[in-house]
Amino acid sequence: MFFNSAYPVLWLLASSALALVVSYALYRNNPLKFSKKWMEYTIMGIRFLVVFILCFLLLEPMIKWVTERKEKPILVLAIDNSESMKQSKDSSYLNNLFGNDLASFKEAVSNRFDVVTYTLGEKTKKENTFSFKEKLSNISDALVQIENDQYNLNHTATILISDGIYNQGSNPTYALQKGSAPINTIAIGDTTQKKDALIGKVKHSNTVYAGNDFEVMADVKAFFCNGENININLSEGNELLFSSNIIARGNSFYSTQKIRLSNAKEGLHTYQISIAPLNKESNLLNNKVQIQVNVVRTKQKIVLLYLNAHPDIGAIVKSLEDNPNYELSSHLLSDYKDEGMNEASMFILHQVPGVRGEGAKLLQQLQQNNIPIFHIIGRQTGLAFLANAGTLKITGPAQNSNESQAWVNDNFPYFQIDENLKTSIQKFAPLIAPYGNYQIPAEAPVLLFQQIGSVKTNTPLLFFTNSKGFNQSFLCGEGFWRWRLQDFVLNQNQFNTQTFISKIIQWTAGKNDRSKFRVSPTKKFYDENESVVFEAELFNELNERINNKEISLTLKNEAQKTFNYQFSKTEQAYNLDIGNMAPGKYSYEAQVNGATNLNVPKGQIHIRSLQIEAMQTKADYQLLAAISSETNGKAYTKNDWQKLATELLENSNMKTVVYKQDELKNLLHQKWIFFLIILLISLEWLTRKWNGFI
Repeated sequence: MFFNSAYPVLWLLASSALALVVSYALYRNNPLKFSKKWMEYTIMGIRFLVVFILCFLLLEPMIKWVTERKEKPILVLAIDNSESMKQSKDSSYLNNLFGNDLASFKEAVSNRFDVVTYTLGEKTKKENTFSFKEKLSNISDALVQIENDQYNLNHTATILISDGIYNQGSNPTYALQKGSAPINTIAIGDTTQKKDALIGKVKHSNTVYAGNDFEVMADVKAFFCNGENININLSEGNELLFSSNIIARGNSFYSTQKIRLSNAKEGLHTYQISIAPLNKESNLLNNKVQIQVNVVRTKQKIVLLYLNAHPDIGAIVKSLEDNPNYELSSHLLSDYKDEGMNEASMFILHQVPGVRGEGAKLLQQLQQNNIPIFHIIGRQTGLAFLANAGTLKITGPAQNSNESQAWVNDNFPYFQIDENLKTSIQKFAPLIAPYGNYQIPAEAPVLLFQQIGSVKTNTPLLFFTNSKGFNQSFLCGEGFWRWRLQDFVLNQNQFNTQTFISKIIQWTAGKNDRSKFRVSPTKKFYDENESVVFEAELFNELNERINNKEISLTLKNEAQKTFNYQFSKTEQAYNLDIGNMAPGKYSYEAQVNGATNLNVPKGQIHIRSLQIEAMQTKADYQLLAAISSETNGKAYTKNDWQKLATELLENSNMKTVVYKQDELKNLLHQKWIFFLIILLISLEWLTRKWNGFI
């Protein structure tokens, strides 16, 4: 600790001299008549200190404090919390002794280390409780998250307690960075491969078109089943659709079974692929796998016409070409000869009609045939010809434009925009939009408005309408290609822009739900570890969204057992998060409590069973040893807890780190100085009062 001041040291000497003169002048003749000399000097000293401190504070003194903070070495315990941990001979150890061993280890090292516990499964959590019920194992992400969480801290080692089995993420040895803290592993589980036949990876199409044939490719593995007959079945419910037999050759057998299903029928189908149990087979949980296939009627045929070559065209094609529900064909307007017009589900018109009327007759023909249209308007769009079509009129200086950023209308009624997509859209670069006054149908809802600079306007950038008897959507700006590039920069993928375009296409080409009461699940297929979520919307006679009534939902499983739920109200709609559900097929039915004149939304959802943790029960000690070796750690077994604790405590490289911090403070702002002055003045006043000098 030391003092510093903006003034020269001479001012400090001057302050001392002034305080000495004042105190001596006041008490030089002993006016209080003290009988003892030390009393006179004491009261004189008090006056000296008060005057000196006040003068000293006027010099703006700064005080520097040096504080020390000690950080003990951090020891991270990473516990594999997945189901496979208990699917071995070590299950009794985990049930009975593991908790005690872990507690004893923590107690042994707690005086020297700060112990932080994580559990890993599908997600990595910083917690002390474990159940060994996680459906997935992701060791690589867990190790990366631990390193990120402990970055710049005194992280000296990680203890990974696992069977080495992972079924999500990359190989953990490749996920580790140079300089990572040593990872010591404690191996749990059985490394003995026992007799087992299982269904491995299954390849199939998630979406199939009605009437078509499709194939399912199932990998069959068998260990120590040499010469045995393996019976493979595929069924839907109680109906057997396929059966085949293969003979296992050798103690490590692998084969791919091709299953062909014919004449797919429309709807959601859950198929089970299974292997009949073998004599003395060690693990029956991996003998069956469920898959889901959505059979739809036909692809939606989309025709993209563009006035001239433009980077937007490639971006739109890339956003739609991987969607199995769409069949996209793109044409330069001048080359288009009405191919497939009658079969098309919708048209995308990029800057059509043009400034010289190119495509105006085609637009009129599409409208006469009630074919849905997605308009993309830009600097080459003929606004006058577009206005003649009767939906959008933009009046202003010819061919002038604005750079218009998008801002999202939270009250848009037709479909939901999730928070991630909304945030991304509002970060994307401005589109080049025509300048002028926009006139759109009064009932046309706007999803995106234009923001010019920092000013949010009510000018539409993207709106939807059905005013002419068919669906039309209007994106009033060009430059979507920039959005696609920025989507990758922001999110390392282009999912948001693909979702954005798909939602526009889906609404424009689809049949609108005009009902006053709408309920839908966020997905048709859920894994058993996912939360089942429903969304609902209720409309009044003016087609305005309301949420002043109560909505209930009834679910029935295949055994006709009923589950009842109540929706929660959001700002203008409804939401229901049911949480995890048991695997199976469920039918749902929703109703507005007390209402008798509304439609009753119905449908189905499928919950897929996850048996991934049962696919491999042989512990992988070699992987655990490799993880330790890569990070200069050591591999241990469940019997080495005490040995591990001893070696950690004796490791001289794991030290407490002392951090010193300098802090400069203005002495004038220290409250204790104020109270010191008050105390000294009070002592002097009381002394003078006691001696009758006041």
